[in-house]
Amino acid sequence: MERPVVEARRYPDRVLSDRHDYHQLLLGLDGALELESAGQLMHVTRGMLTPVASGDVHYYLAPGDNRVLVLDLPEAWCEALAFEGMFDRQARRLPEALVSRGETLCEDLDKRELGKTSQALAHWLELAFAAGGRRAVPPRLKLLELLPTVRAELAYPWRVADMARRCHLAEAVFARQFRALTGLSPHAWLVRQRLAHACELLKVGGASLTEVALASGFADSAHFSHSFRRRHGVSPSEWRRLQASGGNPSRGQDSTSLAAP
Repeated sequence: MERPVVEARRYPDRVLSDRHDYHQLLLGLDGALELESAGQLMHVTRGMLTPVASGDVHYYLAPGDNRVLVLDLPEAWCEALAFEGMFDRQARRLPEALVSRGETLCEDLDKRELGKTSQALAHWLELAFAAGGRRAVPPRLKLLELLPTVRAELAYPWRVADMARRCHLAEAVFARQFRALTGLSPHAWLVRQRLAHACELLKVGGASLTEVALASGFADSAHFSHSFRRRHGVSPSEWRRLQASGGNPSRGQDSTSLAAP
């Protein structure tokens, strides 16, 4: 497993056992699930968030109708975002508002791209982590706060070192956490954000390619055009003309494919 999986599941009325090489969190939504893991018996009802650490043999039984939000989380993903501590603790009850938010997580994630899925999930886990009485980890919170800041200031000459410093992280650690959260390296993510913004400016029309390039954070129009053609297969000028005429502005991609990951 390389990426997190989040889905609502129903468990059968018979004793089953399981063991897997990824971490798991179970959030009770409806009914009840009896779960035994690491020698502890847990009664998973609505609002109970119950951890199952990777490698632990666990047994479960659901006497009656039930519905459980199950989060299958790769070890590397949890390690990169410093969520391993969630699996060293006992089950705890979450506030109803957070449970309701988790209940809609599956539907929301189905509509999101890979990077946005990781961001939304990480944010919910951060809230669940803090709700259990554990202080949130500042570097991870800083990383979650950084993304909208960068999107709002794309003309700024961002460097990976600058972004890492803002998150109080070493550059290598920052890059690892960033990729776990977005699915892309910081540089690749930043280029996508800038190209997406450039597309919006090109749709409006009127601005020169140099103005669009500088407003989107590219050093000059030549750098912008090269990056744009690599992503879209056409030049910015051709893309703008095709957009205006109602044609397909990108070969093999639609015009919204550069939405923020």
